Amino acid sequence: MNPFVRLCCLTLCCFGLIRATGQADEAAATPTTDTAVREAVSRSLPFLEKEGVAWMNDRGCMSCHHVPFLLWSHRAAQTHGLTVDAQKLTEWDEWCRKDSLSHRNLYRLQNYDLGKVEAAKLPDAVKEKLKPLIEQPFKTEAEFVAKLTPLLTEDELKSYQPIITKTAERVPNAPDRTGGGLDVLGQLLLGNQGAASVLTQPEFRLGAIEVMNRHQAADGSWPPGNQFATMRRWSLPTANQATTMWATLALAAYDAPGAKRSDVIEKAIAYQRQQPPQPDNREWLATRLLFEKQFGSTDEVVKLRQQLLDARSSDGGWGWEKGGPSDSMTTGLAIYVLAKLQASDDSAVFRDARKFLLASQQSDGSWLTPSKNITKSTEPERLKARDEIYHYWGTAWAAIGLLETLGKPGP
Repeated sequence: MNPFVRLCCLTLCCFGLIRATGQADEAAATPTTDTAVREAVSRSLPFLEKEGVAWMNDRGCMSCHHVPFLLWSHRAAQTHGLTVDAQKLTEWDEWCRKDSLSHRNLYRLQNYDLGKVEAAKLPDAVKEKLKPLIEQPFKTEAEFVAKLTPLLTEDELKSYQPIITKTAERVPNAPDRTGGGLDVLGQLLLGNQGAASVLTQPEFRLGAIEVMNRHQAADGSWPPGNQFATMRRWSLPTANQATTMWATLALAAYDAPGAKRSDVIEKAIAYQRQQPPQPDNREWLATRLLFEKQFGSTDEVVKLRQQLLDARSSDGGWGWEKGGPSDSMTTGLAIYVLAKLQASDDSAVFRDARKFLLASQQSDGSWLTPSKNITKSTEPERLKARDEIYHYWGTAWAAIGLLETLGKPGP
């Protein structure tokens, strides 16, 4: 080999070795104290605010991965003594309250509904007459028909009213019928638990619980929204389990102390007991552990906790499924759950997880969670759109999980 080329190769190898060693040293030197955690979470809040508020303004919906976690992360930060703008938090609460209440309707005719197969029999002249109804919400069929009747002739009503009414009826699990989505309602209740928020006051809370109770399936489960059902790399039955566990935890969080469990909660527990375990799915595993802490036996909690600990990667984090790389979303969820267990011997686990998260925090305070590690899709455009979602979701869970560990790691 040419001496000059050999020298260049040796130089590059040495540079690579020094760089790799430097990165390892940097990760090893990452402070993991409570102070470092508070500083890291404080740096994440501006990102969570900016992107969460943008989602509210640009998309006009809560969605289970943005607005509820905007509230949950900031509420957790406020609870742990971090500086949070209380006025903004109150405004976000009120926005969510109004948005959720506006999406508890049985009937809403939308433009795209008129292109459905069921509406194919409607003449164009009738569709034109329906325009004043577009996007108007109606809580009952009687309200909808009362507004429909003056728009059509008697013959048109006789011929087309059943088709129009059926077209306008929201499907049972539609977000515009369930207060923004069953996942959303559960997250709003859990994320604001114990807070003096309009979302935990009886007017909103009891209505949300009533909506959740009404949409429980006959087998005791709750059907998942789009995020669990279509975006994750798991089966629909597993998505049903995840939604059901979170919904049950949310409902139980507002039970009066010592009160007998409701029939709704008992049905949900019975459903979950009959489902096959999915421990290779780390999100399922962490959620099931939290579920068993609330509703299960000590032996089951011990078993699941050990499975979750055994699922850790060598870098101190957790990947979304067995064999996958560690990510901030799963790691944040895992340490949140473990901290809730209040086990006395998890201090080293928390230190290692903190090291992974604090070393991987981005310059803007966020944490990346590549969607390709979690979602079903392989299409570049879909992955790009979902990267935005998981970037936010992962940052929120990292912040929430880190906050939950405050005061728990040893020296």
